[in-house]
Amino acid sequence: MRLLLDEMLSPAIAGELRARGYDVEAIKEHADRSKIGQHAYADPQVLDLARRERRALVTDNLLDMRALHYEAIAPGGPGDYGMVFIPGGYRRRRADTGRIVTALAEKLDAYPGERDLADGEDWL
Repeated sequence: MRLLLDEMLSPAIAGELRARGYDVEAIKEHADRSKIGQHAYADPQVLDLARRERRALVTDNLLDMRALHYEAIAPGGPGDYGMVFIPGGYRRRRADTGRIVTALAEKLDAYPGERDLADGEDWL
């Protein structure tokens, strides 16, 4: 599995995971993908990007992204490469980076194939 970290997640997480040999990108690592002034990728664009790059999306935007995920995996939908949801109470401060990296590495090890989480979801 390959991951795309939604914009609320630090690029440092992606960097740490890449250092461990995983294929992980963060929206914030690329100026054309992250907030520029008041503009940012809309949620459907984020999911489309993840699909084009064959990546599971990691997000805490449960309300919007879960609805888009269900729409994508409905019969006749385009599908997706999976979602890893972060519960609202899951701490994401700088001091928590190591814990998040470890948790995501465990998910990456549990789903080693590109389509292992396709059209599915998991949680940190």
